[in-house]
Amino acid sequence: MNKLVKKNWLEIGMSTGLVFLMIVLILVAELALPVGLRSPSFALIVLLFVVAMGFMGLKLVDM
Repeated sequence: MNKLVKKNWLEIGMSTGLVFLMIVLILVAELALPVGLRSPSFALIVLLFVVAMGFMGLKLVDM
């Protein structure tokens, strides 16, 4: 039971951190990049977020 609770909190913390990182990256892209590069950067940020969440999920399954 204790290991399951710890794993759940770890999953919540890692997911929250990745979402926060994605929001920060999108804000930086919105403020720092020229208009022509914003859309591709948003797509790349979301793609990297999905891949990172997938790797995180695989890592949590192995625990």
